[in-house]
Amino acid sequence: MRAFPVRLPSGVRYWTVVDENYAVVPEADAFLQYGRQLGRDQVELTTRTYAGHVALYLRWCARTGRDWRVAAEEFGLFLVWLKFGSKETTGIDWPARHGLVVLAGPGPAAVRQPARVGNVAAGVRQFLLHGITTKAVPSIVMAQLFEVVEDWELPVEARGEGSTGYRMRPRHRVKVPRKKSERATDREIVALFLAARNAGDRFIVLLLGRAAPGRRGGSAA
Repeated sequence: MRAFPVRLPSGVRYWTVVDENYAVVPEADAFLQYGRQLGRDQVELTTRTYAGHVALYLRWCARTGRDWRVAAEEFGLFLVWLKFGSKETTGIDWPARHGLVVLAGPGPAAVRQPARVGNVAAGVRQFLLHGITTKAVPSIVMAQLFEVVEDWELPVEARGEGSTGYRMRPRHRVKVPRKKSERATDREIVALFLAARNAGDRFIVLLLGRAAPGRRGGSAA
């Protein structure tokens, strides 16, 4: 399974998913065409990203003997495969002599970062949800992907009018560590101030430099 570019007679380009014989995977193609021109009007690059996500999922299913339509029941194993699977294990080229690969236990370094794994997971969920809508995927898969939780911890503004008090949340979540942002030093702020060409720009530099949370001497007032 691999992502593959397609140019329609209208000149519109999008990306689809093909198998090892370069035959289009119908369900994946329907999802990607819907995103590109039949519903969401996504840009070509977005369909390329989604095609890559779907190809990874279908590749995992094919290489582990799973039916992709119901494999979401073991979605957590897919995420582990993504996180620790080598390029040879998860890539396009897969020698026929290879059987199932047993990954090492605790301790090995991750091949893909959490943000990447999370993005792939989100793309695959969208693909399977589209399959549920078009009846290509059993409706039970919805419960395998999402759980119903109370939304009391959300701000009132985020709940919206007519909220029932419940919302859908992905069952399998990838924790992405937040990087501590580096703040500009006083010397860097002065350099930006001197480089500004007008009073308005200088004011913005001073405002952001002095009012930034956590800056010594800064104030939110």
